[in-house]
Amino acid sequence: MKFKTSSGIKSIVGKDLITDRYVAIFELVKNSYDARATEVIVSFNTSNDSAEGIGSLDDGKIYIVDNGVGMSKDDLDNKWLRLAYSDKQEGSLEEEDADKNSFREIKNRVLVGSKGIGRFSSDSLGSVITIRTKVNYENIEHQLTVNWDDFDRDLKTLFEDVSVEYKESSQLSRSNIDSYTIIEISNLRNTWTEEQLDGVTEKLRRLKNPFIEDDDLDIYCGVNIFILNQKYNLNKSNLIYSNIANVLKEKSINITASINRSNEGEYKTTIALHDRGNLVYIVEKSDDSILTHVDEIEISVNYLTTSAKSTFTRRMGIQPVNYGNIFVYRNGFHVSPYGEEHYDIFGLNLRKTQGYSRYLATRELIGFISIKDSKNLFKETSSRSNGFIENGYFKTLEEFYMDFIQRPLERYVQLINWGEIKKSGKEVHLEDVDIKENEKNNFKKYISRDNFKVLSFNSELDFEKNKPEKIIERISESINNPKPDKNKLDDDTKTLSKQIRDLKKENTETGKKAVKTERKADLLEAQNKNLVEKRDGVSYGEQITHHFTILAENLDYALDDLLDIKKNIEESDKEKFLSAIEGIRSTKLEMEVFRYLLLGTNFDLKAPDIINWYEITDWYLNKGGRRTYYDNFKSSCNIMADDKSEWLIDSSHTDLVMMIENFYRNAFEHGASFIDFTYYKNRLEITSDSELIDESLVETIFELGFSTKKNGTGIGLSQVKSFLLDIDFQVTAENTNKLVCFTILK
Repeated sequence: MKFKTSSGIKSIVGKDLITDRYVAIFELVKNSYDARATEVIVSFNTSNDSAEGIGSLDDGKIYIVDNGVGMSKDDLDNKWLRLAYSDKQEGSLEEEDADKNSFREIKNRVLVGSKGIGRFSSDSLGSVITIRTKVNYENIEHQLTVNWDDFDRDLKTLFEDVSVEYKESSQLSRSNIDSYTIIEISNLRNTWTEEQLDGVTEKLRRLKNPFIEDDDLDIYCGVNIFILNQKYNLNKSNLIYSNIANVLKEKSINITASINRSNEGEYKTTIALHDRGNLVYIVEKSDDSILTHVDEIEISVNYLTTSAKSTFTRRMGIQPVNYGNIFVYRNGFHVSPYGEEHYDIFGLNLRKTQGYSRYLATRELIGFISIKDSKNLFKETSSRSNGFIENGYFKTLEEFYMDFIQRPLERYVQLINWGEIKKSGKEVHLEDVDIKENEKNNFKKYISRDNFKVLSFNSELDFEKNKPEKIIERISESINNPKPDKNKLDDDTKTLSKQIRDLKKENTETGKKAVKTERKADLLEAQNKNLVEKRDGVSYGEQITHHFTILAENLDYALDDLLDIKKNIEESDKEKFLSAIEGIRSTKLEMEVFRYLLLGTNFDLKAPDIINWYEITDWYLNKGGRRTYYDNFKSSCNIMADDKSEWLIDSSHTDLVMMIENFYRNAFEHGASFIDFTYYKNRLEITSDSELIDESLVETIFELGFSTKKNGTGIGLSQVKSFLLDIDFQVTAENTNKLVCFTILK
């Protein structure tokens, strides 16, 4: 026997797995990158029925076009059409292909796909995909058309038995290019608004690392920028380009780190910090962590000063907080959702609430973590939109980032803002630092911890100038100066104002926490005092009994008052009224039952559990659980069982005892002199010699509000039925051999 694959597997690895339309396009662009393309075109082609000539995309097409190495017929048949097959394992193509297309080896490009399912992402964009492709050593174009909906017509059909259309053509779609692949997606599944089309451009801008200059791959995106079988010159305005690196240069405080192999073959970790273009420090050490198994890791994070935020917004056309924060790139491509506006990869925003002026959050940071990983050690989730699987490599990267990027950057920002070091425990590793030493020396010790060697340190650093008292001195001098430097005065005033705002906010947060902590401490103190005051078991039990009894009696009086007005309730409102009565009576009975269980048993009453019905019934009838409501009630109670082990049921103690109590009271109040509970394998019978049930009423006695007693509420048996239905049991009633018999079926 062998496994068989249903045609439904197509949806599982396609549109059901990759549900984000942007991620689906990214997957196809990344396939072009792996085909060693230097140019990719993403074109949204509209219909031509619009007066403006733009048309609608509702019946349009999406094109993903590249100048990569293309595919032969054999490639299409044995690779593209083979589910989960990838020749990109371990970050390289098969050797025979590499030799055949050696002219396409580009900058030792590391491949980004390895699962062999990225091609199925087109299914989430449209139901029909047509591939036109050519390799450089052939003069024909191979065309493959797949209708993804064909795979959904009959799930009993095997995946490999669904036919796709293949043909060859001597007419080339791109006659001026040696090799190419054109993916045409039609019968689109989504409506694309103008806002979403702009969103594609913005997200593609982040797909390749925008923080570094890279002419490795040019991506063009727009509406109708590619027309099939037509010669064209790409409009450079459609080139996805980002100058974010230049925007941030000399405007922000930047910290960088690299983990890679040195010329001597030893792995080194180097960290540097620059303040608006000026070097602050460089430290380095040998590294033997598991991160050295990865080819290379580069990190660059910018703290955005007020000036940097303003420049970024003006030149990028978007506020940095809306652009993103710390992006992660694996083998050159963005790993979603890291860095996106509302995503916080390392929990920095939650941490910020614990120390407003000491910690930095995502809205103050922007940068990237770039991982060159040919061995696929950082594994992406199959959905491609949930980031990395959190294995040991990811967790080690998180620890490295927090210890050597985030905290040193926070420490430096705090120093230049306040001119002092505040001892804050293990998190900043300052236990061995003499807080009375010069701030500069303390900071130098801090960055050289964990065996880091200081290669360079700016001895001209002045952490004193931004102390509040120093700023106030300068402001005072400027005011008294006949010709003050207005720019410096404005800068000092803004800096001081920000410090005051930060202090106020931190003090407010601290105050709120202090109030909460104080309340919690008062509560714990009161609880502890109650326990210490030698409340022995008898005393404690007496208090519970006393108060539970009073509360139950109060509910009983409320019930009597409500029942007195029952006759005045309109018929249409009676069911609602009785439901309210049922809730009150149920609460009253539950309080009484809970009191008895709490004081008379050692059952665990915290939550529903697997409980022994026979054991609890025996406790109720014979071991103190039963209560008599009238002095002259001398009934006999019996319990029998064929097999006690069959009655271990997932239910609550209180609900079960309330059920037994309802049967017990119902029998007594109808003149019974005995009641028997008999447990069989699949049923429980409760039999008594109470008044027989009128045959015409056997089907209605469980209805809410029905009662044969003069002042009855008609609630008890209704509660019994509700409890049993909740645990999928059934209850019936009948007269048999001049006895009343209730039967509960499992």
